[in-house]
Amino acid sequence: APSAVAGAPDASGSAETHTASAATEGSRKRKKRRRDASLRATSVPLHATSCDCDENASGGAFAATAAQTLEASGNTPATNSAQPPKSPIEGTRPTIGGSAVLEWILWPMTSATFFEQYWEKKPLHLKRGRARYYGDMFTKATLDRLLDEGAPMRYGERINLTRFDGNIGAKAVLNKGPTGQCAKAKDIRDAWASGASLQVIQPQQFHEPTWRLIAGLESSFGALFGANTYLTPAGAQGFAPFFDDTEVFMLQLEGSKRWRVWEPPPGEEFPLPRVSSRDFTLHELGDAPVLDCELQEGDLLYMPRGFVYAGLAMEGYSHHLTASTYQRMAWCHLIERALSSAIERAATAAEAEYREGLPVGFLDYMGSWYDHDSSLAAASGSGRSLVAATAGNAGRASFMRRFRSLLRRLENFIDLDEACDEIGVEFMSARLPPPSGVAAAAAPVDKVEVDSFVRWVEFSSVRAMLGTDPETSEPMVLLFHSHDNSRGTHMGGSSVAARGGAEEEVGCLRFDAATFLPSLRTLLALPAGTALRCGDLPAADEDDRIALCENLAAARLLQVVEARARF
Repeated sequence: APSAVAGAPDASGSAETHTASAATEGSRKRKKRRRDASLRATSVPLHATSCDCDENASGGAFAATAAQTLEASGNTPATNSAQPPKSPIEGTRPTIGGSAVLEWILWPMTSATFFEQYWEKKPLHLKRGRARYYGDMFTKATLDRLLDEGAPMRYGERINLTRFDGNIGAKAVLNKGPTGQCAKAKDIRDAWASGASLQVIQPQQFHEPTWRLIAGLESSFGALFGANTYLTPAGAQGFAPFFDDTEVFMLQLEGSKRWRVWEPPPGEEFPLPRVSSRDFTLHELGDAPVLDCELQEGDLLYMPRGFVYAGLAMEGYSHHLTASTYQRMAWCHLIERALSSAIERAATAAEAEYREGLPVGFLDYMGSWYDHDSSLAAASGSGRSLVAATAGNAGRASFMRRFRSLLRRLENFIDLDEACDEIGVEFMSARLPPPSGVAAAAAPVDKVEVDSFVRWVEFSSVRAMLGTDPETSEPMVLLFHSHDNSRGTHMGGSSVAARGGAEEEVGCLRFDAATFLPSLRTLLALPAGTALRCGDLPAADEDDRIALCENLAAARLLQVVEARARF
């Protein structure tokens, strides 16, 4: 059976061999993430996020309540405090772990209130009255500087030039070249001067503050986030009304924009659609939006997937950033994944029932033509004899009983932990690496002593799994991490892989479970930012404790801190 991680170390040696090579930094190609029956993995819970909420509140039925504009007018039960929190993405070492970034963009509302009342339910406008709330996030001056410096702005990968054509009710793309071609600074500025909107695609790939924002949101949600910024001239509209298949957070960075939000016309999948929509006309949407608001500098607008929205820039120009998440993260997608693996597992089981051929002649009684109350009554009109019709009915009943029996027993082959591990590994392989201000804390260390205090560089950037070595069947701990991920390829865009380069890979360390599982569980149970003395790890041998910490530090996952900085 194939290994779950390419370049896995030989796990058949002695205990001394395991100690000396406690982990090998390898890479796992994305196309090889599905594990077969020889590597039955179960997930290792890392930590509980503060975004957890009541099951019915977070994933229940759509709440048919009106969208809301909330003004930051002091300390209420739904707010954190009267004063905004310090930006977690500024400074030399940003705080991207836990829920710090989420709490910051939701202020003055708490994340608990947000998930209970708004998440996947209704739009929300947070009106703060603080123009500088987002600080030095991506601005028009940032784009001007990039153009002056000659930064490559490729059409369709880093920038799009668009305009909404009211005559045809659709977006017009004004790019001066094909996808991948570098746009000339003059063409971008000329398009802007003529009234075009500028869409900057995935700025986290090349802009540090946006990198920190998106990395923090990925940490808060445990899901991928993408980002775009939109510069729109005064009185202009860049796009036709439509709805997304993602949860969207809009941060108004500069200027102001009027947003109107509608429920989609009848016939659309709503609420919580699985795919994004076509463009709509204003005539289809009517004159009664569920929300009509002006998003001002420093405000936030949250849009659940399925709500149609359209924006119009007000005086001056408007500039907002969208952070989008939860694409294909519904229960139906998990069930689809789990059932696919269960079918494969059932078909490869020792019993052959799932591999038996379908009954000979089953097409004579199965199919929509035969799905009616009385085949006997239709027998004479169809040319079938009464005997044939009776046999067909019996065959149909038997066929359906057999199918339902196999379907019920399929539940015994479902491994939800394996399906969730697959999602976790895919997330870890595609998410942003820790920002430079965080990664800089992982200075190389020559040696770890038994009295050294160690802590995770970024707790949210690792994920543990339990598995077995494909050659020896010995239990293994697989520690996936995002520290070596490419920032420049995040969410596609101007990536080498997108233009036919090497496959994206994910970093992974492998450890012998018999030797290192208790110590890894102890490290992974530490509260974020907390340090632990290496010698206090529950390994049988002191050399094993040191070897584990040295391997994690060499991979830049652990850092050695002074004793006074351990909390």
